[in-house]
Amino acid sequence: MSKPRIRRMPAAVLAIVGLLAVGHIGATLAYTGPDTALKSSLQPALNRYFLGPLDQGWNLFAPGPYSQDEYMVVRACLSEFDVCAQGADAGAEITEWRNVTAEEQEAVLYNVFADRETRQSKVVHGRYWPAAHRLSDDQRDMIADNHIEGDPVFGADLYSADAEALYTPQQLNNLRTYQRLEDTAVGLGTLYMQQEYGDTVTLVEVRMMREAVPSFDQRHDPEDPDSVRSQSWTNIGWRPAMEFDDEVTNAWT
Repeated sequence: MSKPRIRRMPAAVLAIVGLLAVGHIGATLAYTGPDTALKSSLQPALNRYFLGPLDQGWNLFAPGPYSQDEYMVVRACLSEFDVCAQGADAGAEITEWRNVTAEEQEAVLYNVFADRETRQSKVVHGRYWPAAHRLSDDQRDMIADNHIEGDPVFGADLYSADAEALYTPQQLNNLRTYQRLEDTAVGLGTLYMQQEYGDTVTLVEVRMMREAVPSFDQRHDPEDPDSVRSQSWTNIGWRPAMEFDDEVTNAWT
C-alpha cells in the first residue's frame, strides 16, 4: 500500500504568504499608529514601502486632504472691569496667550483612544472658522474689535427688527450662526482661563489660527523641524468673560 506524498511546496507557499501578511499588517499598524521613537526610526522604510516611487498618497481617495493645523489660543484680563477696559497702558493685568489646542493635543500623543475632552477646541475651531469666513471684510473687522460693554458685535441685536432692517435674510442667517459659534468659543476660552485664574477673569480674547502642514518630504526631516509655515488668523476681540452656573463649572472641573 503506497503512502500519500506530503505536499511540501503548498505548505511552504502558505508559510511564506502568512509571514508576508503578518509583516504587512505590522507595518500598517506602525505606519498609521501614534508617533513613537520606534516609528520615527522606521519612518523612512515605512515611507518607501507604502508610498513607493509614485507617492500617490491619499489624493486618490480624498481629493481634499487635510493640509492645515488648527489652533485656538486664549488670553484674559484679570483686573477690575474698568481697568481692563483701559488696557495694559492703564495697568490692566493681562495674561500670556494660552494655546489650549496644543495642551489638548498633549493628551492625544501616544494615545490611540483619546476621548472627546482632548478635541474640544479643535471642534470649536472647525465650526467657527468657516462661519467667520462667510462674513464680509467689514463684518470680520467688527468681530476683531473689542466689545466689552454689552454692545452688539454687528450693531444691533440679531433677533430684533433693527437687524432685519440692516441685513438681508441670508446675511442675518450667517451672522446668527457666527454669533452662536463666537459665544461658544468665548465660553470655552473662559472656562480654560478660569481653570487657571479662577474668578479673577474679567475679559477674554480669542484667536483662531491655521498653520499650513509642511510638505511630506519635510515632515520627518530632523535637520529642518521648524520649516517655515504660512499662518492665517481670525481674531475675536476682547469680550466679557462668560458666566456659568455651578452645574457647568463642576462638570468642567
